[in-house]
Amino acid sequence: MELIHLVDQVSFKSPIFNPHSFERDDETDDQEFYKFLRMIDHLDFIALETVTEVIKNLIIEDRPVILDLMAGWNSHISLRVNPLKLVELGLYEEELNANKTLGEYIIHDINKDPTLPFNSNSFDVVLNTLSVQYITRPLELFKEVGRMLKPKGLFLVIFSNRMFYPKAVRPWKESSEEERIILVDEYFKASGLFEATQVFVSRFKPRPKDDKYAALCRYSDPVYAFYAQRLGGDPSGPGRPGIETRFIRLPPKRSLKGGREK
Repeated sequence: MELIHLVDQVSFKSPIFNPHSFERDDETDDQEFYKFLRMIDHLDFIALETVTEVIKNLIIEDRPVILDLMAGWNSHISLRVNPLKLVELGLYEEELNANKTLGEYIIHDINKDPTLPFNSNSFDVVLNTLSVQYITRPLELFKEVGRMLKPKGLFLVIFSNRMFYPKAVRPWKESSEEERIILVDEYFKASGLFEATQVFVSRFKPRPKDDKYAALCRYSDPVYAFYAQRLGGDPSGPGRPGIETRFIRLPPKRSLKGGREK
Protein backbone atom coordinates (compact mmCIF):
# COMPACT_ATOMS: atom_id res chain seq x y z
CA MET A 1 0.00 0.00 0.00
CA GLU A 2 1.42 3.41 -0.93
CA LEU A 3 -0.18 5.52 1.79
CA ILE A 4 2.06 4.65 4.72
CA HIS A 5 4.61 2.20 6.06
CA LEU A 6 3.33 0.17 9.02
CA VAL A 7 6.07 -0.96 11.37
CA ASP A 8 6.21 -4.40 12.97
CA GLN A 9 6.46 -3.16 16.54
CA VAL A 10 5.16 -0.13 18.42
CA SER A 11 7.83 2.34 19.51
CA PHE A 12 7.98 3.11 23.23
CA LYS A 13 7.91 6.76 22.14
CA SER A 14 4.45 6.36 20.63
CA PRO A 15 1.83 8.75 22.05
CA ILE A 16 -0.37 5.77 22.92
CA PHE A 17 1.85 5.15 25.96
CA ASN A 18 1.60 8.75 27.20
CA PRO A 19 -1.05 8.93 29.96
CA HIS A 20 -2.06 12.43 28.82
CA SER A 21 -2.54 11.52 25.15
CA PHE A 22 -6.16 10.56 25.54
CA GLU A 23 -7.35 13.72 27.18
CA ARG A 24 -10.18 15.57 25.46
CA ASP A 25 -11.31 19.18 25.27
CA ASP A 26 -14.60 18.18 26.89
CA GLU A 27 -14.22 15.75 29.78
CA THR A 28 -17.82 15.96 30.91
CA ASP A 29 -19.90 12.77 31.05
CA ASP A 30 -20.27 11.30 27.57
CA GLN A 31 -23.93 10.48 28.11
CA GLU A 32 -24.67 14.15 28.73
CA PHE A 33 -22.76 15.28 25.64
CA TYR A 34 -24.16 12.78 23.16
CA LYS A 35 -27.80 12.87 24.26
CA PHE A 36 -28.37 15.88 21.98
CA LEU A 37 -26.63 14.32 18.97
CA ARG A 38 -28.57 11.13 18.26
CA MET A 39 -30.17 9.73 15.10
CA ILE A 40 -27.93 11.40 12.54
CA ASP A 41 -25.93 9.99 9.64
CA HIS A 42 -22.26 10.69 10.24
CA LEU A 43 -21.25 10.19 6.58
CA ASP A 44 -22.78 10.81 3.18
CA PHE A 45 -24.77 8.10 1.40
CA ILE A 46 -21.93 6.91 -0.85
CA ALA A 47 -19.55 6.54 2.10
CA LEU A 48 -22.18 4.68 4.14
CA GLU A 49 -22.72 2.25 1.25
CA THR A 50 -18.97 1.62 1.24
CA VAL A 51 -19.02 0.90 4.99
CA THR A 52 -21.81 -1.64 4.57
CA GLU A 53 -20.03 -3.31 1.64
CA VAL A 54 -16.75 -3.63 3.54
CA ILE A 55 -18.48 -5.25 6.52
CA LYS A 56 -20.35 -7.66 4.26
CA ASN A 57 -17.20 -8.68 2.34
CA LEU A 58 -15.02 -9.27 5.39
CA ILE A 59 -17.44 -11.37 7.42
CA ILE A 60 -16.99 -14.86 6.00
CA GLU A 61 -18.50 -16.89 8.85
CA ASP A 62 -21.77 -18.75 8.36
CA ARG A 63 -24.24 -17.35 10.93
CA PRO A 64 -21.63 -15.35 12.90
CA VAL A 65 -21.97 -14.07 16.44
CA ILE A 66 -21.27 -10.32 16.22
CA LEU A 67 -20.61 -7.55 18.74
CA ASP A 68 -21.24 -4.00 17.53
CA LEU A 69 -19.03 -1.96 19.86
CA MET A 70 -20.09 1.64 20.59
CA ALA A 71 -23.23 1.02 18.57
CA GLY A 72 -25.84 3.58 17.60
CA TRP A 73 -29.07 3.61 15.67
CA ASN A 74 -27.47 2.07 12.54
CA SER A 75 -25.05 -0.88 12.58
CA HIS A 76 -24.43 -0.79 8.78
CA ILE A 77 -24.70 -4.60 8.64
CA SER A 78 -26.12 -6.04 5.41
CA LEU A 79 -28.99 -8.52 5.69
CA ARG A 80 -26.80 -10.91 3.70
CA VAL A 81 -24.50 -11.29 6.72
CA ASN A 82 -27.34 -13.14 8.50
CA PRO A 83 -25.84 -13.27 12.03
CA LEU A 84 -26.81 -15.99 14.45
CA LYS A 85 -26.63 -13.35 17.15
CA LEU A 86 -25.96 -9.62 17.14
CA VAL A 87 -25.16 -7.74 20.34
CA GLU A 88 -25.11 -3.95 20.28
CA LEU A 89 -23.20 -2.16 23.04
CA GLY A 90 -23.73 1.57 23.36
CA LEU A 91 -24.71 4.52 25.53
CA TYR A 92 -28.38 5.19 24.79
CA GLU A 93 -31.32 2.84 25.01
CA GLU A 94 -33.48 5.06 22.79
CA GLU A 95 -30.89 5.02 20.03
CA LEU A 96 -30.21 1.28 20.27
CA ASN A 97 -33.95 0.57 20.24
CA ALA A 98 -34.14 2.37 16.89
CA ASN A 99 -31.49 0.09 15.36
CA LYS A 100 -33.25 -1.98 12.69
CA THR A 101 -30.78 -4.86 12.83
CA LEU A 102 -32.90 -6.30 15.66
CA GLY A 103 -30.03 -7.45 17.84
CA GLU A 104 -29.99 -7.49 21.62
CA TYR A 105 -28.38 -4.49 23.28
CA ILE A 106 -26.40 -3.59 26.40
CA ILE A 107 -25.90 -0.10 27.85
CA HIS A 108 -22.23 0.31 28.74
CA ASP A 109 -19.79 3.25 28.71
CA ILE A 110 -16.45 1.82 27.52
CA ASN A 111 -14.57 4.99 28.49
CA LYS A 112 -15.63 4.61 32.11
CA ASP A 113 -15.05 0.86 32.12
CA PRO A 114 -13.29 -0.86 29.19
CA THR A 115 -13.88 -4.28 30.79
CA LEU A 116 -16.76 -5.74 28.83
CA PRO A 117 -19.47 -8.04 30.22
CA PHE A 118 -18.86 -11.01 27.90
CA ASN A 119 -17.16 -14.38 28.19
CA SER A 120 -13.84 -15.08 26.50
CA ASN A 121 -13.92 -16.59 22.99
CA SER A 122 -17.57 -15.67 22.55
CA PHE A 123 -17.67 -13.64 19.31
CA ASP A 124 -16.77 -14.33 15.69
CA VAL A 125 -16.72 -10.63 14.80
CA VAL A 126 -16.36 -7.35 16.69
CA LEU A 127 -17.16 -4.13 14.84
CA ASN A 128 -16.28 -0.56 15.78
CA THR A 129 -17.74 1.84 13.26
CA LEU A 130 -17.03 5.58 13.20
CA SER A 131 -16.20 5.74 16.93
CA VAL A 132 -12.52 4.87 17.45
CA GLN A 133 -11.59 8.57 17.69
CA TYR A 134 -13.52 8.84 20.97
CA ILE A 135 -11.93 5.90 22.83
CA THR A 136 -9.97 7.18 25.84
CA ARG A 137 -8.58 3.81 26.97
CA PRO A 138 -7.81 2.05 23.67
CA LEU A 139 -5.03 -0.23 24.93
CA GLU A 140 -7.32 -1.78 27.53
CA LEU A 141 -10.26 -1.97 25.14
CA PHE A 142 -8.35 -3.65 22.30
CA LYS A 143 -7.08 -6.28 24.74
CA GLU A 144 -10.66 -6.86 25.84
CA VAL A 145 -11.75 -7.33 22.24
CA GLY A 146 -8.94 -9.85 21.74
CA ARG A 147 -10.10 -11.72 24.85
CA MET A 148 -13.70 -11.93 23.64
CA LEU A 149 -12.96 -12.97 20.06
CA LYS A 150 -12.69 -16.59 19.05
CA PRO A 151 -9.37 -17.62 17.45
CA LYS A 152 -9.31 -16.23 13.88
CA GLY A 153 -12.18 -13.93 14.83
CA LEU A 154 -12.34 -10.55 13.09
CA PHE A 155 -11.92 -7.13 14.70
CA LEU A 156 -12.92 -4.47 12.17
CA VAL A 157 -12.44 -0.76 12.93
CA ILE A 158 -13.92 1.70 10.42
CA PHE A 159 -13.41 5.46 10.55
CA SER A 160 -13.50 8.59 8.44
CA ASN A 161 -12.35 12.18 8.95
CA ARG A 162 -15.56 13.32 10.67
CA MET A 163 -15.56 13.85 14.42
CA PHE A 164 -17.09 15.75 17.31
CA TYR A 165 -13.95 17.73 18.19
CA PRO A 166 -14.65 18.24 21.90
CA LYS A 167 -14.85 14.47 22.46
CA ALA A 168 -12.06 13.25 20.14
CA VAL A 169 -8.80 12.29 21.86
CA ARG A 170 -5.77 14.51 21.41
CA PRO A 171 -3.61 12.35 19.07
CA TRP A 172 -6.56 11.89 16.72
CA LYS A 173 -7.16 15.60 16.33
CA GLU A 174 -3.47 16.34 15.90
CA SER A 175 -2.88 13.67 13.24
CA SER A 176 -3.31 13.61 9.49
CA GLU A 177 -5.53 10.94 8.00
CA GLU A 178 -2.50 8.76 7.20
CA GLU A 179 -1.20 9.18 10.76
CA ARG A 180 -4.54 7.99 12.11
CA ILE A 181 -4.06 4.74 10.22
CA ILE A 182 -0.74 4.32 12.03
CA LEU A 183 -2.40 5.14 15.35
CA VAL A 184 -5.06 2.45 14.97
CA ASP A 185 -2.39 -0.01 13.82
CA GLU A 186 -0.52 0.68 17.07
CA TYR A 187 -3.66 -0.05 19.09
CA PHE A 188 -3.84 -3.49 17.48
CA LYS A 189 -0.14 -4.25 17.82
CA ALA A 190 0.14 -3.07 21.42
CA SER A 191 -2.50 -5.61 22.50
CA GLY A 192 -0.32 -8.51 21.29
CA LEU A 193 -3.45 -10.53 20.47
CA PHE A 194 -3.92 -10.08 16.72
CA GLU A 195 -2.44 -11.30 13.46
CA ALA A 196 -1.03 -8.86 10.90
CA THR A 197 -3.27 -5.87 10.33
CA GLN A 198 -4.75 -4.91 6.97
CA VAL A 199 -6.24 -1.66 5.76
CA PHE A 200 -8.81 -0.67 3.14
CA VAL A 201 -9.04 2.93 1.93
CA SER A 202 -11.77 4.57 -0.13
CA ARG A 203 -11.31 8.24 -1.00
CA PHE A 204 -12.37 10.80 -3.56
CA LYS A 205 -15.51 9.13 -4.80
CA PRO A 206 -17.97 11.77 -6.02
CA ARG A 207 -20.26 13.16 -3.35
CA PRO A 208 -23.99 12.59 -4.06
CA LYS A 209 -25.44 15.57 -5.89
CA ASP A 210 -28.37 15.79 -3.50
CA ASP A 211 -26.14 15.77 -0.41
CA LYS A 212 -26.54 18.95 1.65
CA TYR A 213 -22.77 19.55 1.52
CA ALA A 214 -22.40 18.92 -2.20
CA ALA A 215 -21.88 22.63 -2.91
CA LEU A 216 -19.05 22.77 -0.38
CA CYS A 217 -17.21 19.56 -1.21
CA ARG A 218 -17.38 17.50 -4.39
CA TYR A 219 -15.90 14.39 -2.77
CA SER A 220 -17.62 11.74 -0.73
CA ASP A 221 -16.42 11.29 2.85
CA PRO A 222 -13.35 9.02 3.01
CA VAL A 223 -13.65 5.54 4.50
CA TYR A 224 -10.80 3.72 6.25
CA ALA A 225 -11.28 0.12 7.36
CA PHE A 226 -8.59 -1.35 9.58
CA TYR A 227 -8.85 -5.00 10.54
CA ALA A 228 -7.08 -8.07 11.88
CA GLN A 229 -7.88 -11.60 13.02
CA ARG A 230 -7.42 -12.90 16.55
CA LEU A 231 -4.31 -15.04 16.99
CA GLY A 232 -4.76 -18.80 17.24
CA GLY A 233 -6.97 -21.25 15.43
CA ASP A 234 -6.31 -23.37 12.39
CA PRO A 235 -3.64 -21.69 10.20
CA SER A 236 -4.87 -23.65 7.17
CA GLY A 237 -8.41 -22.32 7.51
CA PRO A 238 -9.95 -19.88 5.03
CA GLY A 239 -8.63 -16.34 5.25
CA ARG A 240 -10.50 -13.09 4.85
CA PRO A 241 -10.95 -12.01 1.25
CA GLY A 242 -8.69 -9.25 0.03
CA ILE A 243 -10.38 -5.89 -0.41
CA GLU A 244 -9.32 -3.60 -3.20
CA THR A 245 -7.63 -0.43 -1.99
CA ARG A 246 -9.34 2.52 -3.63
CA PHE A 247 -7.06 5.51 -3.39
CA ILE A 248 -6.68 8.59 -5.54
CA ARG A 249 -3.78 10.94 -4.89
CA LEU A 250 -4.77 14.21 -3.31
CA PRO A 251 -5.16 17.25 -5.53
CA PRO A 252 -2.37 19.81 -5.04
CA LYS A 253 -2.57 21.96 -1.91
CA ARG A 254 -5.53 20.04 -0.49
CA SER A 255 -5.28 19.43 3.25
CA LEU A 256 -5.51 15.92 4.68
CA LYS A 257 -6.73 17.13 8.05
CA GLY A 258 -10.14 15.88 9.09
CA GLY A 259 -13.21 18.05 9.36
CA ARG A 260 -15.64 18.68 12.14
CA GLU A 261 -18.60 16.38 12.55
CA LYS A 262 -21.62 17.38 10.57
